[in-house]
Amino acid sequence: MKSFLFLIACMSALLHAQAQSPYALADSQDWHKLVVYEPDHSTASGVRSAIHSPNFFLDAQGASDPAAELQATLAAMLAAPSGSHDGHAKCRFPARRLWLQQRLPGQAAALAEIDCPAFRAWAQPDQVDSISLVFANGFLGNPASYYGHTFLKFNHKQAISRSSLLDTTLNYGAILAQQDDPISYIVKGISGGYRGGFSPIEFYFHDANYGENELRDLWEYRLALPEPALRLIIAHAWEVSGKEYTYYFFRRNCAYRVAELIEIASGLVIIPPARPWVMPQALIQTMALTSYAGTPLVSATVYHPSRQSRLYQRYTVLSAGERALTASIIDRTATPAGAKMQALPVARQQAIIDILLDYYQFRLERGKRDAVNRSPPEYVAALNARFAMPPGEDPRPQPLPQAPDGGRAPSYVNAGLARTAAEAQTLELRIRPAYYDALDSDSAQPKNSALSMLDTYLSFGRGHWRLRRLDLLLIDSMNPALTGLPGDQGMGWRIAVGVDEERVGCNGCRVSRAQGDIGIGHAFQSTQLTLSLHAGGAVQGGARIDGWSYARLGASLVYRPSTRFGLRLAHERRQPLQTGRPRAGLSQAEARLALGREYDLRLSWDGDAQHRLLLSLGRYW
Repeated sequence: MKSFLFLIACMSALLHAQAQSPYALADSQDWHKLVVYEPDHSTASGVRSAIHSPNFFLDAQGASDPAAELQATLAAMLAAPSGSHDGHAKCRFPARRLWLQQRLPGQAAALAEIDCPAFRAWAQPDQVDSISLVFANGFLGNPASYYGHTFLKFNHKQAISRSSLLDTTLNYGAILAQQDDPISYIVKGISGGYRGGFSPIEFYFHDANYGENELRDLWEYRLALPEPALRLIIAHAWEVSGKEYTYYFFRRNCAYRVAELIEIASGLVIIPPARPWVMPQALIQTMALTSYAGTPLVSATVYHPSRQSRLYQRYTVLSAGERALTASIIDRTATPAGAKMQALPVARQQAIIDILLDYYQFRLERGKRDAVNRSPPEYVAALNARFAMPPGEDPRPQPLPQAPDGGRAPSYVNAGLARTAAEAQTLELRIRPAYYDALDSDSAQPKNSALSMLDTYLSFGRGHWRLRRLDLLLIDSMNPALTGLPGDQGMGWRIAVGVDEERVGCNGCRVSRAQGDIGIGHAFQSTQLTLSLHAGGAVQGGARIDGWSYARLGASLVYRPSTRFGLRLAHERRQPLQTGRPRAGLSQAEARLALGREYDLRLSWDGDAQHRLLLSLGRYW
């Protein structure tokens, strides 16, 4: 009984150390961040923790009662350690201990650090000197990665004998008991059908998975944080690692949870405000403009190119003769140690061998999907030739993409005036919550591809508004071949689900439509042209002209000489699958001029039996 009264007295002293009531600290925003409380009007406190794991709480009602959880935390922190320190509250919740010690300086001794072997081995305070947020650009092969992905990287003090690939990362994602199909994944992800959580793993795993397997670039944003904030974030990362959340595709996703973890630093705000969704690119754009403790939050940006990007970057700086020699070695009419190679300067030999190594590895990965024959002997021969050369790399500068934080915002709205044969003039409004099209994709997305969700086209004429088109989901994945080397095939695919006009300018003849295509493309690097050909078909409801289904053949040409200007031309032929219905054609042309990062000007034309000409001004937000 005496020990219990003593504990109550200590708690009272702690809670009144700064003339605060027991509920004052419990109501603070920082305490709510530590326990990951979110608004919930069904509870008496109006909040509930986003974490479902019972072992994250020290009070039975702590998930929805901040005051009870705070009191239980204080009691557990003051309890004398017994047995292994790892089970003590100070070791289980090191961020809570640090925060309470800062808020209650008069009780610093009672809240002093104890030795926590498991946490010390994980956090490595003597080795980790900074953290980075890493962004993997968008990948259309997996719905979870359509908008890119973010994770944290804990940077060790670099030693000559240690690679940054061994740095620990903390990754947030959905916990999948089984591999669902893309549609099921999207539906469950939107509705909260998955559990989510943080898991630690070495950086080399992400570097291999994203850069080598999925051929996605990584951008590392190193953060400049004061030492107390850095240690608090690392401590909180330990607390939430392995705990279960509910995963949501649009808002409480990887970008939100990683940013939420960084925001544990008091006063730091990087989650983009006033949005029903949080996209990784919007997060890094906000972060790049943020200062903390009087210093820009981002201290450095490091580019980790994928295997494909390295191959393309190196290939573009080869001379015509060097490209021909590279192709000759690949088709086995020359060898890495042959006379033609020996006639070149060593630096040029190194450049060609480096490209061959990237090419063979790139083709091996493509072969997993495209059933291309593997060629390990050629790779080994190139590797042996490289080992026989002195160290060194191609000194010529290689083209680098723009960093994703320098691109435009992910959402888009535009307004303009259109003219059709049926109506002299109409007002057009387009709202695209996400994400990009072939003319405004940048380094954060697959180039010359498109991804749109809920892309809405409205038209005002004759005194009323009407829905002209709605793309519930549109994905146009094109990975055009750049080198022309065997295995660099440039395959692509396209799906579209939504509502559209059956014919251009046909007021009142909208159809619901689902469409799918496969295609092939090639990028003409010297002219900035990309050509793609595709074939497929569609099923639709409510059609009066083309019937319930049709097959289609199409072609498109994209010209992007700079990041500011782009031009796209497209034509398709539709063959209704009902006997006797006539074949139809649709042509499109669109030009885009970027007016800085936030605005663009577009001129588009589309036509079949009729035509529409539209001039619009758009804003990214």
